[in-house]
Amino acid sequence: MTAAHDLLKRRISEGVLAFPATPFTADLAFDPAAFETHVAHLARSRPCAVVPAGGAGELFSLSPEEQDEVVRLAVGAAAGVPVIAGVGHGHAIAIARARAAEAHGADGILLFPPYLVTAEQEGLAAYVEAVCRAVALPVIVYSRNNGVIAPDTALRLAARCPNFIGLKDGTGDFEAVIGLARRAGERLVLVNGVPTAEIIASQCFAAGIRSYSSAVFSFLPEFALSYFDAVRDGRRSEVDRWLADFYVPLTAIRNRKRGYAVAIVKAGLRLAGRSAGPVRPPLIELDQRDERDLARLIEGALAAMAAPARVAAQAAAG
Repeated sequence: MTAAHDLLKRRISEGVLAFPATPFTADLAFDPAAFETHVAHLARSRPCAVVPAGGAGELFSLSPEEQDEVVRLAVGAAAGVPVIAGVGHGHAIAIARARAAEAHGADGILLFPPYLVTAEQEGLAAYVEAVCRAVALPVIVYSRNNGVIAPDTALRLAARCPNFIGLKDGTGDFEAVIGLARRAGERLVLVNGVPTAEIIASQCFAAGIRSYSSAVFSFLPEFALSYFDAVRDGRRSEVDRWLADFYVPLTAIRNRKRGYAVAIVKAGLRLAGRSAGPVRPPLIELDQRDERDLARLIEGALAAMAAPARVAAQAAAG
């Protein structure tokens, strides 16, 4: 493991990973100017990393050329925040896009499960190893759905691939994840990557997993960081309040229809005054009722963030 690998591992071991949306115009063309503005806005809140072309960034709907452009623009707009490029689809495409991300200056790769195929652990390990061997960049594997990496497989990969530095867990299987954390020690960094990871953030912190991906950071970065601080500092009443008033209702909206995990991010950006345009088919937009419910949650979060500032201003005024 090189110094660069170790640096990224330490950077993402505590904090929030931001997954920017990929803005599209009304006719579903990629909007590069809007994307640069979006990434720059997120970078100002200093997440521990920015992950372009991720799930929230609609990796699955981007052409290879668009994916490369997304990574290139993110590197330029991230203002020193590490850029971890989303890569996936399958063996040949993942290798090609990983190499392109490396050429464009990305700091690491987040490797998604192979498209649709359900494979044995031996096959998944070969897929991961092929990408690791194709680049010098550090590689984090996203373990979920049809690409769940068993602890034994992760440990074998760690022994064979020096640039395999971590696992983003999307399963929420505490038995497997905690077991892997104890067996891997400092060799691998583990990231809480379940949908709406904030829901189990406190439990993960208790197990020593101190970073997570946040879709909410994409449209409410200051609020997302405030919640992270409350979890990190053990402010249990504050955490419980925002679970009840924001994150649990948000999850309920997300679960109402298939594909809402992406659409809710773009709706959130629109409601926060930073539109990233529509989602591409086969995804669909939030319906009117669901967007109204999301608007109420965002209004409550923004009001909560504004209240301390108003109190401070009143105190300063005498």
